[in-house]
Amino acid sequence: MIKVAIIGRPNVGKSTLFNRLTKRNIAIVHDSSGTTRDVKEYVVKAYDGFEFALLDTAGLEKAPDGTIAHRMTDKTLDAIKQADIIFFVIDGRTSVLPEDMDFARIVKKYNKDVILIVNKSENMNNFKNNLGDFYKLGFGDPLPLSAEHGQGMINLIDKLKYEITKLTPPAKETEDDLNYDELKDIIEIAEDSVSDEEEEEKDFRVRLAIIGRPNVGKSTLVNALLGEDRMLTGNEAGLTRDAIDTDFTYRGRDVKLIDTAGLRKKNKVFEELERLSTARSIETIKNSDVCIIVIDAELGLDKQDLTIASYAVSEGKGLIIVLNKWDLIHDKKDKLEEIKDKLEISFSQVKEIPIICISALKSRGINEMMKEAFEIYDLRKQRITTGRLNKWLDRVVALNPPPLSRLKRPMSIKYITQSATRPPTFTMFVGGASEIPENYKRYLINSLGETFGFNKIVIRLKTKTSKNPYKDKK
Repeated sequence: MIKVAIIGRPNVGKSTLFNRLTKRNIAIVHDSSGTTRDVKEYVVKAYDGFEFALLDTAGLEKAPDGTIAHRMTDKTLDAIKQADIIFFVIDGRTSVLPEDMDFARIVKKYNKDVILIVNKSENMNNFKNNLGDFYKLGFGDPLPLSAEHGQGMINLIDKLKYEITKLTPPAKETEDDLNYDELKDIIEIAEDSVSDEEEEEKDFRVRLAIIGRPNVGKSTLVNALLGEDRMLTGNEAGLTRDAIDTDFTYRGRDVKLIDTAGLRKKNKVFEELERLSTARSIETIKNSDVCIIVIDAELGLDKQDLTIASYAVSEGKGLIIVLNKWDLIHDKKDKLEEIKDKLEISFSQVKEIPIICISALKSRGINEMMKEAFEIYDLRKQRITTGRLNKWLDRVVALNPPPLSRLKRPMSIKYITQSATRPPTFTMFVGGASEIPENYKRYLINSLGETFGFNKIVIRLKTKTSKNPYKDKK
């Protein structure tokens, strides 16, 4: 697949252009430089049948060795090596700066097809006045654009399609080939009509969210899973500011892996950028199937970790506790018992939350972690037949009948059925107007989990009462 990398100095509008082309609010956009720190990749399929992988990169900067800025630039250079086509973005309001000239010379060494984009060109007079400077970069005709307002996007798409066509071998034509130009309107209407839920149902990938406090090794874990240094890592807390989606295959299973910005306590989120990252992490949890919460084993499980885990459980997500840096722990048995005790006290709704001990740096324990993730994913999609459920219901009600209603009458539980998956959700129909008490509902949920193997995941039990035919009569 053709890869297109968006590169340029910090704060020239690369992430805004990325969001515009993907038609998704994927990249965090902020006025401060250095917002994007890792390479984000998204497969774009929306433009008249043309398909390409779009890479959003960190800003190119001159910086001393070992600094975050220097490592960010290295990641961008890696993206340039991978790409077939380069979008070289400059700021039309500042014209060409010496840094642009320096980076242009670097890019030319890679011998890539380059499209020069002059972003923030709402003022065309300014663009025309600086036209000579743009040509000095040596990338041919500059393309004026305003990614924020969508101006010039048609010209960019046409230019990109031309470049992709040059790089793509012609396909054999048949009588059944579709004319995408003629079907353009139909394609756009069809895309607009597909809901997020429909798209989710067609998505068979296991969606894993890597969550946890900053600087516990989340990005190192992602790199270990992928077998490459995809994510920027280091001792500085908060290096990952955006959620990075990565598709890969692990032992025959398709996975969408998301490395999130570290969640912080709300009273410590002062900057707008930090608030954006925290909000994106919460959104990531909502969109996942299984949440892997990474804990620094040396620091242990604290209140904030429990809060993050509690949020994932409240959303009905699968949950795995991963104790990273386990190789550094001496009293392993005591540490594990301590973690188990805290989980047992805090999460009565999930009996057996998996705890996996790993070393992300040494790639130890990764297979066991992924085995648990796949098992939990499959459990969340499991469906129990109504016949099996009602045989179970008859047995547990006979063993422990429900309490009397408020009117001192026996409660009548008629039948139960599974109404949803992810998480498994069951609806129980009850005679009379009284609600089942919470303690009895907890008894039923615990029995459901033990009988059908749901102890590792969240399950939900809803009740519906039959209507009283005399209620509305006077």
